[in-house]
Amino acid sequence: MKSYAKFIQNLYGLGARKIGVTTLPPTGCLPAAITLFGHGSNDCVERLNWDASSFNQKLNTTSQSLVQGLPGLTLVVFDIYNPLLNLIKNPSDNGFAEARKACCGTGVLETSFLCNAMSPGTCSNATEYVFWDGFHPSEAANKILAQSLLSQGLSLIS
Repeated sequence: MKSYAKFIQNLYGLGARKIGVTTLPPTGCLPAAITLFGHGSNDCVERLNWDASSFNQKLNTTSQSLVQGLPGLTLVVFDIYNPLLNLIKNPSDNGFAEARKACCGTGVLETSFLCNAMSPGTCSNATEYVFWDGFHPSEAANKILAQSLLSQGLSLIS
């Protein structure tokens, strides 16, 4: 957290007064994490989620301390962890059919340029998937997450 605090202090020193940061997502629920560390289970890897939650708590504490110590600073910590976890745990409530497997992929670790419409195993309807690849939410999931972040920002800044 020291490097985070230093980074925010540097931005503040350059004149930034309104800064937003996001928490870590539930990393143990990313398809790649389940593939790599799930030991054959299809469940989220709770140890990784605990690590992300622990980091997020430290991020919030450090951010509050920075706001108290830097006059005029508005530092908003956007929670991505809980909205994404909600999509993963309740996919059908949000219009998704699949939350454990990625749209793009064969079950290995496809991401980035390895995932495209021509990749073997790419789903035909990405809007039904929470994840596009092993690490990134789909466009449909990102729309829901963006709405959540915007709502958080409006309530935190107002």
